[in-house]
Amino acid sequence: MSTSSFARHVLGLIVRSIIGVGLVVAVATAQAAAQRAFVTLNGDPKNEAWWVIAEFHPFTTEVRGIPANRIRKSWCKATEFRKDLIPSELLFDGSTDAMAAGDMSFAIEGRFDGAAAKQVALVGAFEECDGPRGRFILILDQPGDGTPKIRFVNAVRTDRQFGALRKGQDNSIVAWACMECDNFSVLKWDRKKRKFDWQPDPVEQ
Repeated sequence: MSTSSFARHVLGLIVRSIIGVGLVVAVATAQAAAQRAFVTLNGDPKNEAWWVIAEFHPFTTEVRGIPANRIRKSWCKATEFRKDLIPSELLFDGSTDAMAAGDMSFAIEGRFDGAAAKQVALVGAFEECDGPRGRFILILDQPGDGTPKIRFVNAVRTDRQFGALRKGQDNSIVAWACMECDNFSVLKWDRKKRKFDWQPDPVEQ
């Protein structure tokens, strides 16, 4: 191999390496940008609570190993709420974790149906294949091995997708659509119906 051919060969290797690294960086940057864009604010958080003006943009196609279209056939994306996906300045008031202070979480574990096996209840945002978005609540069985089993799904199309959970009395699940309000519902296992069901609002009874 001549000196010029060798030089071109080495230069080609260098160029291909640079391109390869560039592609990896571009993919990583795109993924990070997708996560950063999971929450956008449609307003000024100085004037309104952030969860009121927050818009969530699901970017994953499964939740805990379950494909989005298995949860609902019309879904193309579904992303579980996690604190690492939401800007810390929204969740923390200085050094105080506002959700923890309110005894709220995005996911809670328990034996909500009274059985020996544990379940996890979680909240997140979904996007249907034709565009509409909303909030979902899932209750999943957590087997020792294998994919979790869906026990309950509640999905609501809404522009205000924020949701949070809290453990209630008697293995109930309290679902909130805000962080500082009385807008909550109670979900509980109904032994007679053998399913999870929403409890009547005591004010309306």
